Amino acid sequence: GSRGVGFIRFDKRIEAEEAIKGLNGQKPSGAAEPITVKFANNPSQKTSQALLSQLYQSPNRRYPGPLHHQAQ
Repeated sequence: GSRGVGFIRFDKRIEAEEAIKGLNGQKPSGAAEPITVKFANNPSQKTSQALLSQLYQSPNRRYPGPLHHQAQ
């Protein structure tokens, strides 16, 4: 059978934790098996580094490196 995947983003971690507690292991009506609800895995650091590298090397970028602003 098909295994569906869905993602929900919460503003506050406590809200996500409560949703996980309330929904994990529940069997929705019409479902054959209970659902698993958990935090999504974080993207790998390697992937994030590759995306940042592409951004900094983009020909549309006006500045050669990161910008640093004076804290006030």
